[in-house]
Formats: sequence, C-alpha cells, structure tokens
Amino acid sequence: MPLSKQQLGSLLWGIADTGLRGKVEDYKAYILSLLFFKRLSDNYEWETEKRTEQFRQQYGKEPNAKQLDRLQKEGHPFTIPPKCFWADVRNAALGDKNERLHEAVNGIAELNPPLRGIINSVRWNEPAPDGSGKKRLDPEVVSVAINYLDPILLDNSNVTPDVLGDAYEYLIKKFADENKAGASAGQFYTPPEVRDIIIRFIQPQPDQTMYDPTCGSGGFLIDGAKFVTASCVDLLNSHAFSASSQRAAKGPFRDEFLARHLDLFAHRRQWGSNPNFEFLPS
Repeated sequence: MPLSKQQLGSLLWGIADTGLRGKVEDYKAYILSLLFFKRLSDNYEWETEKRTEQFRQQYGKEPNAKQLDRLQKEGHPFTIPPKCFWADVRNAALGDKNERLHEAVNGIAELNPPLRGIINSVRWNEPAPDGSGKKRLDPEVVSVAINYLDPILLDNSNVTPDVLGDAYEYLIKKFADENKAGASAGQFYTPPEVRDIIIRFIQPQPDQTMYDPTCGSGGFLIDGAKFVTASCVDLLNSHAFSASSQRAAKGPFRDEFLARHLDLFAHRRQWGSNPNFEFLPS
C-alpha cells in the first residue's frame, strides 16, 4: 500500500526532528533536497529491476553483463552517474558524509539540466561561518537524517508521483501553523480542499488550456490535470499552462515552485505517452 499523506507527514517531521530543525533556518529546503535525492535513487533502481524482470519474462533467461548494463542505463527519465546513488552517500564515512552528499546531488544536477537548482538547491558541504573549519551542518546531523529516511522506499511502488508536492504542502503548513498565520516568508499556503472546490467549480476539459496567472506552487495545474484524467477517458489537447512560472521561480515562491516543478516533470512522464497532453510550465 502506498505511503499515505499522514505517514509522509510523520516521516517529514521525524526528519526535521533529527536535528535539521534548529540547525538551519530553512530546514524544509534541506528535507526536500534529501527526499528528492532518495526518491530519484529509489525509483531508478525500481525501474531497473522492473525492466530486468520484463527481460526475464520476454526471453526466459537472465540478462548477460552487457544486457544488464543497458537495462541499468536506459529507460529512465533522469540519469544518475556512478557513485551518486543514495547507497553511496549512506555508506560513506561520517567525516565524508557532507562532501559525498554534495557531490552526489551536484553530479545528478550536472547530467540533468532540468534538475539544476532543484535537487542541489542547498549546500550540504558549506563550511561553518565562524571560520573553524567545521561544516555548517554537522556530519552527525546529516548522517542521522539519512539513516532516518533510509528504510522508507520512495519508488513508484510505495509513493505517488505527487510525493514532492505533498511533502512541500505539509512543510509549508507546519511553517504557517508555527507562525499562527497563513504565510511564511511571503509564501502562501492554499489548502488542497480549497483547490479541490475551485477545480470542481471550473471543471477543466480536454481541448482547453488551464492558465494560472498567479501560480506559486503549480498545485492548481496538477489538480486540474488530475480532474481531467479522472473525468475524461481521452486526454486529447489538454494543456496545463502557467505564464508566471519564470516569475515564480525567481520570486518569493521559488522554493514552492521548485517542489511543484518536480511534480510537473513526474506527471509529464506519467502522462507524456499522449503527444497531445502536455504541461507548459514556462
């Protein structure tokens, strides 16, 4: 059974309480970077195993070394270079943990331009500002957070494509609750129940373009696409579009936009087999 939103919330707050909350001001950015890295690595291995199993069923034998190498490298929406998987960071020595994590997320970002500034949005290896030669984020804190998240599978067999967006919504709500107001650092949280009411009221249809002129998180666009898929068998000419995405990526909604941008890529892959269905996030 996929990870529920309630379980995801408990997981996220657990990661925050391992030491990130209180050590860095914007702990949600660190949690999202770590979560996405784990999600990407887990799903890469899940996709590889799925393709390998399909090979076994089709040919009735195990793939040889050359075939296995192709199965591991092909059929993925993103590329993960060698030594940049979750296990490589998890198994690194404590003193090397920050550097290995920094190298892994930046190695992935280098080979996947759409992920630049997203998966590597925080500096895991940043030195302490006091000039002591230590890390800003203690390796022990990083290690505990990694070990806390490690047992949770974040591949498609255990989470939905919305996992990053759901994670951000949970964290921004926590920020709002802590501040006793509906905003945190200029980022406004729109409850999914409100989005659901609005989407059901406007009822987006195929052959329509969905436009959000004040897009912050992209949540309305994803929910609109979900409405179309739930209510229509044919997705011909359905578009989700935000002309303000470039502004959102650079303005006060940047973090929220990045989290939702990941979801847009995930959904693009999920629904991208139909050439007439597309997201236009910029």
